[in-house]
Formats: sequence, C-alpha cells, structure tokens
Amino acid sequence: MEDNESDNQARLDGFFDMFDSVEDDIADLISDENEKPLEIGGYECLIIAFSNMSIYCENAGILLKQIEDQYKELKESQGKEGLDAFATHENLDENNEIVNFCKILERIEDSFSALEKRSQKSGENFDEWACLLIMYSYLRNFCEKEEVDFDMLQKEISRIHSEMDKDKNS
Repeated sequence: MEDNESDNQARLDGFFDMFDSVEDDIADLISDENEKPLEIGGYECLIIAFSNMSIYCENAGILLKQIEDQYKELKESQGKEGLDAFATHENLDENNEIVNFCKILERIEDSFSALEKRSQKSGENFDEWACLLIMYSYLRNFCEKEEVDFDMLQKEISRIHSEMDKDKNS
C-alpha cells in the first residue's frame, strides 16, 4: 500500500511540475529580459498548455485520448450544467488574453486544492488522472468561450511537436 502511495505522489509531483511549467513558459516568452519579448495571446497560451499536457501524458504512459473521451462522456452525461464546475465565467478582461489565461490557471489550481481536501476527508483517490481531467476540462471550456477551433489547435500542436522531434533527431 505504501508503494502505491509513494508512486501516486511521485506521479502527482511530475504532474504539478508540468503544470507549473505552463506558467513558467508563458512568463519566459513575455519576459522583459528577452531581447524582443514576444507578443502572445490566449491562443498561444493554449498551445503551451495543451502541448505540455500532451508531452506529459506521452512520457507518463497516459493516452491523452482517454482524457478527451472521459471529458466528452462527462459533457454528454451531465450536460452543460455538469461542466459548469469547470466554467470560465469569472470576469475576464477583454483586452488582456494573458491575464485571462492566468485566471484560468488559478481556477485550475483552486480546483486541485478543493479536490485534494475533499479526497482527504472522503478517502477518495487524488491522483494525476483526476488532475489531468480537471486541467483538460478547464482548457477545453476556455477554448469554447474564446471560440478557438480545437481541432486546428491540436493540428498546430502536432506540427510543433513534429518540428521538435526533427530538431532533436538532427
């Protein structure tokens, strides 16, 4: 039992490192320390988040498709009301997509904390799968709110990963 708990904790630690790297990657891109800080928006933030998540899943042996399927099942079984827990209805600043995205990341973190507290009281499992589903759900709902074509976003991420693989192999 103790091995399971330490394995779960190690996997959670890896997940939270990935989650933190999303914020770090965004901060690095817009940093004033860059010669030319990049102008990025919500779309680029989504690319970073989904890209990091898909790389994490690949390295952890998790099929992101399973997370996608569970999200779709939740959406179908509970309807719109069921996914309201992952809604992005706080006051978003129409003029600052990066601030909006950071608010979403904060909501995701708050949901992680709430789930962890509930798990401690109820004894239910707090694991990387639940955290991935929470993160994925918020990001997908943000895509819908911002009217981002999710399929195009995924194609762009695949293209970027292909380029990264080519660079790594050359």
